[in-house]
Amino acid sequence: MNDNLDQPTDALSNQTASLIFGDMSLFEEKAVASGSNARVKNKTGELTIQFYSNNAIGLYKGVAPTKDEKGKILKRGQIGLTKMDDVLANVVMAARNDDPYAYQLLYNLHLASNRFEALMKKCREVLETAVNEKFTGGVGAKLTKDENAPVFNVFLKTDFGRHIFWKVKEVDQFVLENLFCRQHAIIPRDASIKLNGGLAHELRNMYHSAFLWKHTGVTRKDVLENNQVAQRAAELQPHLVLNQGIIDGTLTTMFAPRIVDRPEDAEPVQSNNEDTK
Repeated sequence: MNDNLDQPTDALSNQTASLIFGDMSLFEEKAVASGSNARVKNKTGELTIQFYSNNAIGLYKGVAPTKDEKGKILKRGQIGLTKMDDVLANVVMAARNDDPYAYQLLYNLHLASNRFEALMKKCREVLETAVNEKFTGGVGAKLTKDENAPVFNVFLKTDFGRHIFWKVKEVDQFVLENLFCRQHAIIPRDASIKLNGGLAHELRNMYHSAFLWKHTGVTRKDVLENNQVAQRAAELQPHLVLNQGIIDGTLTTMFAPRIVDRPEDAEPVQSNNEDTK
């Protein structure tokens, strides 16, 4: 099994073809001629999403706690993707600053995402099997969607958050199909509830795992030296166990940022003079 989660991609620098721009007014001629960098601000636009199930809405924005008239909490709330993404933004920043625990968390989340995809595949197979058994000659189906369903503007800060956003969208579609099958006795009610609940549980486990990380300022160098900073970091986050591959940099994930180069990380320059002032 390959522990490196990154998949090879074709970098722009590896392409041999030239890029042709029809509108050369995008570039400031004097800046190009002088060799200085000219940059055009990129306005990428907005992303909106319409969720058609309460399951997906809760997974995206969370669920508020239920309270009685006196304000007493009757049922605890649940965090959603947007809250997890807020917390994860700090984790990504720490990983950029060489915090191995932050990097380990992002690696663990990548593994959890792979497990979710495998679970989604199994859930879909259950529905497909049930439909194929019932839908013989002359049977048709049509899914209806509420066009008045709420619309959300999507503003997510991290690569992993944006990745999971599309998983929530998949859940939304799956829930619609699942409820249709439940309503028409294509699949038993208990089995239907179990499928939806299993997917939600897997995602919320990811959300909660973002809170395992604590800011300590630790770096890989601290861990290798096993100094006080490293020991304190390990005490504060016992649920995050560092893999040796994370420490030595052999395990990677596309959700972790590039580590910032520090002057102190550079190899010392060897002098030819025995006595330097």
